[in-house]
Amino acid sequence: MSENYEFIDGLTETTEEDQECFDELMSMSVPFTAHWADLDNAVKCLQWDSAFERYLQHSADLIKEEGREKFLPWNLYKSLGVRWLDGYNYRQLRGDCCGESHRNATKRSKLTMAARLGMYPREIASSIAYGIARGNGKMQMGNGLNLNPMAKWSATVGNFWVEDFGRYDGGNNASKWRKGSPACANALKTQSVIVYLPEPKFDYVFSVCDAGFGINMGTGVYPTSAILGNDRLAEPKDWRSGGHAMSFVGAWRVASGKRYVYLENTHGARYVGDSLHPDRQPGLWVDEANFKKIAAAGGFRYGIWYVALCEMG
Repeated sequence: MSENYEFIDGLTETTEEDQECFDELMSMSVPFTAHWADLDNAVKCLQWDSAFERYLQHSADLIKEEGREKFLPWNLYKSLGVRWLDGYNYRQLRGDCCGESHRNATKRSKLTMAARLGMYPREIASSIAYGIARGNGKMQMGNGLNLNPMAKWSATVGNFWVEDFGRYDGGNNASKWRKGSPACANALKTQSVIVYLPEPKFDYVFSVCDAGFGINMGTGVYPTSAILGNDRLAEPKDWRSGGHAMSFVGAWRVASGKRYVYLENTHGARYVGDSLHPDRQPGLWVDEANFKKIAAAGGFRYGIWYVALCEMG
């Protein structure tokens, strides 16, 4: 294990093949209102349109009424009595951050939907769809992936289940994957529903997180430590350069009206606790100024950021 184990990166810049993945999935996208008629295993990609924005606002209004702190993902995990084998959060073991951040963004969305529907959220085995995305439809585990194929293949083959493959082990369990197996049929019950962000802008990210959903994103610079800021929230202190995938999974407003989004990492509980998460935590809060620093370091260079919705299975 290398000395820099806790800072494993693995996000790759967009190649022509990666761009083709985005173009293909986007060409199949449908308006938000058309999604409700889709009951089969077709690839699912929704357009970011006015209907989707109204849906986000409606969900955000419900959360505001019921209590924003209640709907923070780590609180939902506890209140829903979720007991996943891999727990709420875990540390990546190789350069598979794109798969792990996809899992975390999907987890955020599934917890919100579980609370709405009264369902137990299925635990996702992140390595499997990741390996298929790296191999463009065939299993190819290893380090490094772009967001575009991750989105395409999780929407195509679905999200595989931990109960079929076991706990996260850095991808070794991917050797159990067999095309056409019962596990593949199960994964199609929890297909990703992808919604691409129009731009890497704070307002778009905040609207998604405020509605209780998660975003898989990539950047060329990310915070590695945090300090307790003036609003009693963990905020970035030290930064590191490197292609890295993370997820936005929460939103918060303070009394002054200042807005934050929660950036969840895949490097373990390395950030200081705060008023909303007293223990050491896997992420920290980012205001608009720090968000611009993150977006400017990569933007969509590592693939198009996407909202990771998911069928419940």
